Amino acid sequence: MQARYTTPTEIQNFLSANGLNAQKKFGQNFLIDQNIVRSIIDSARSILTSESMEVAEIGIGLGTLTLPILELDLKTHLFEIDHAYIELAKNTYLKDFPKATLYPGDALKNLEQIADRNVFVFGNLPYHLTSEILTYLAGEFLNWRGGLFMVQKEFAERLTGEISSLSVYLEAIGKTTLLRHVHKKCFFPVPKIDSSLILITPTPQSERIFKSKEELLIWSRMLRSFFWGKRKQIQVSLRESPFSQDTGFQEAVTAAWEKIGISPKSRPEELNRKQFLNLGQELLDSLSKR
Repeated sequence: MQARYTTPTEIQNFLSANGLNAQKKFGQNFLIDQNIVRSIIDSARSILTSESMEVAEIGIGLGTLTLPILELDLKTHLFEIDHAYIELAKNTYLKDFPKATLYPGDALKNLEQIADRNVFVFGNLPYHLTSEILTYLAGEFLNWRGGLFMVQKEFAERLTGEISSLSVYLEAIGKTTLLRHVHKKCFFPVPKIDSSLILITPTPQSERIFKSKEELLIWSRMLRSFFWGKRKQIQVSLRESPFSQDTGFQEAVTAAWEKIGISPKSRPEELNRKQFLNLGQELLDSLSKR
């Protein structure tokens, strides 16, 4: 089986031998700490309890986490944009795992190919795409079984501890948990800041407020409208936001906050997640009556 690249020297030797450098544009900081790798796999085992479940990994890199994922012996979907690591996987370890499918190219363009699958997703996510990837998974993967993601520490703390458009959006999908912080020296090249491992556990589809893509789009539109203006009152953002420029939508949102007693002078960060969910439910009801 292909040797695992678990030390800076092994990684640097591979890169040098192939005339490569870690690509900042792809967020390539390779996880080298095997204790963290084991922690990720162990955290997933209690969720991956059915043989019908499938797994995916966004960004396989040198395969440090990919190989333990493949050894779970489930149908596996792998996404990688860098040609060098695509070829490495094809020419070495993937030959031993017939249940794996590799999708070369931009994951955000290829994820739709598995959007209807009963899948759990792993990913060491590049910072500039983290929000977009999580939003896509939550909105498009209606059979999503959740995911374990390595993200920047500050992002994880905001997502799990603060009120933001993304944190509230994900609240309607399920529970987001910060599992542990990961020191920057657990990666090579060493990034400038620490990372964190988060777990997203979706609520069963039948128990969600927003049960279709169309309803999730309404939820997303409301949140983007409210959070469009930093620290603005929600009535101001609703009126001025480019996401809410039609009278029918504005009237429906206004009817919703009046129904549940939320002041239009409130700012988004002054509301809690339950208030947002109640507001979203009332908005659906208000729109359904029009």
